[in-house]
Amino acid sequence: MDTIKRRYDISPYYEGWFQLGWSRDLARGQLKKVRQFGTTYTMFRGEDGIVGVIDDICPHLGAHFSEGGCVRGNAVRCPYHNWSFARDGRCVDIPYSTKIPVKARVVGHTVAERDDMIFMYRSANGGPPKTPLPRIENFDASEFCAPERYEFSIRIHGQDIMENSVDGPHFMAVHRHSLPEFVFREDQGSLRVSQQMSVARFGTTIDFRLEFHLVEPGFHYVHFPKLPGTTALVFSSIVPIDEEYTSHRMTFFVKKTSVPGWSQVVRRFLIWQMMKTYREDMRIWENKEYQSHPVLCDGDGSIIKLRRWFAGFLDPKEPALPGPTRLPISSGVG
Repeated sequence: MDTIKRRYDISPYYEGWFQLGWSRDLARGQLKKVRQFGTTYTMFRGEDGIVGVIDDICPHLGAHFSEGGCVRGNAVRCPYHNWSFARDGRCVDIPYSTKIPVKARVVGHTVAERDDMIFMYRSANGGPPKTPLPRIENFDASEFCAPERYEFSIRIHGQDIMENSVDGPHFMAVHRHSLPEFVFREDQGSLRVSQQMSVARFGTTIDFRLEFHLVEPGFHYVHFPKLPGTTALVFSSIVPIDEEYTSHRMTFFVKKTSVPGWSQVVRRFLIWQMMKTYREDMRIWENKEYQSHPVLCDGDGSIIKLRRWFAGFLDPKEPALPGPTRLPISSGVG
């Protein structure tokens, strides 16, 4: 019998907090199907305004809540027999029964909202969050213009997307930028990366400084502290869809300025520049092969540093990254 070879020999799934969507896209009394981590969930907002995420399959006779179900009060009602389930997964109503079976429950997941984004915590063993939802440092959404939002579904592992951000030589080869300079610093399990680079645009050279804070694969962001006349921040959440595809959600924030319209000008340029390079990368990402033991040179040290950090979030029940994965971030090639 032929077997399908997995594209990666590391786990397709990893742990932590992950953005499932944007708050403004989920109204009171609305539910949505969310497919992540090889399964489907029902995400809904109760009449009290609080978001819940539960496993999508009714334990009664297997109907999917997201296919015809609805929100009643603060619970999801199954479309098949109208059993209702609360945010914690308990069945709270069966309209034709006076007794609710003890096993009438689904898995309810830990959810949090912040900065117009909806997050869910996910662990390999289904346990409670190891840490509370992280915060974006020194960030007040009211100081920024209305954000621009993007979502992509890409045939790639999340590690490859994050690895790409610190792969300096590819910025020259693929995007025709200067060779970036990187400085790495480990900070209580997160990774801080400073990047200095320049881009030739509009007949001149534009210098950029980027400050990455990689808290978790599903929660990281980059500051642009020295844009002309303002600053910007891009929040990213990289969420596995299944063993082949990854969802990448990005939210672009540009700080308000006293000059009318200037923030919008900067935002348009920043998004144009980032989306241009992103789409150039996507063509390579979706067709590349993963190398667990890549042949590296002395300019490739950033890749190994990123892989070692990412390995700490991979599901423990799945194959781990070959070779030493718990060395200090500062070790490795380069």
